[in-house]
Amino acid sequence: MVVARKARDIMQTDYPAVDKDETLEHAVRVMRKYDSDRVLAFEDEKLVGIMTKKDIMVKLATLRTRNVAVGRMHVSSFMTPDPKTVEPDVDAAVVAQRMIDENVGSLPVVEDEKVVGLVTRWEVANLVEEIGADVKAVDVMVTVPEALRTTNKVLHARQLLLRYNVLFLPVLDEEGRLVGYITADEIADAFLAFHDIVPEKYRKERIEHLLVDDIMRLRPPTVSPDSSVAEALEKMKAKKSKGAVVVHEDRLVGIITLNELVKLVAMRGQ
Repeated sequence: MVVARKARDIMQTDYPAVDKDETLEHAVRVMRKYDSDRVLAFEDEKLVGIMTKKDIMVKLATLRTRNVAVGRMHVSSFMTPDPKTVEPDVDAAVVAQRMIDENVGSLPVVEDEKVVGLVTRWEVANLVEEIGADVKAVDVMVTVPEALRTTNKVLHARQLLLRYNVLFLPVLDEEGRLVGYITADEIADAFLAFHDIVPEKYRKERIEHLLVDDIMRLRPPTVSPDSSVAEALEKMKAKKSKGAVVVHEDRLVGIITLNELVKLVAMRGQ
């Protein structure tokens, strides 16, 4: 049981934050400083939004932003406004259930109308180390909706992540061997780099020809179906990966992502 743990017990107290009118460029620097995929947006010290790498992935390659320099775009154009929040004394398992119900990757912790912390999927997933020793990977894994190939276009990878609402997709080479993985982070970073280094008139064509092989992360964490979810989490943390691939006899049989670990925490806390 994890009900004894509260939001205040697991939250980050030092979290990435910017003014909503800051540039996208500045916000991305703050995210990198904190090694985070998200940043809280404030206006006059009031929380007004959250911007994530997924938001960047969704919006940066659109026609509206394709011809604008990163230094001229602002957080307010990318953030999700009016974010859901949670109070410090809410049980950690309830926080996990809220993330599932609201389909969000984090919840700012608010006390007396002031943000005092941030709980992300990572903080919730860490509780698996306490409650997941008897749970096997096969018990929580999900099937891969569609594996990527190294020769797929990045825009196709983006489409799949959004269509299936997944955090992580494995990448196979032409022989079907597992070689890498893609998340919204890699795609967002690639789009940001394009805006930095590719002249405006070439961006549309270049982005449309960018391949998964060009941006994927190599050697995803792998576990067997009989591995514990705690082992899967340990390997995910070692690579700072939002997912792990479940492999049986060199065959891909499923994936475990932070979402599955959050669901486990929610279920065990009931």
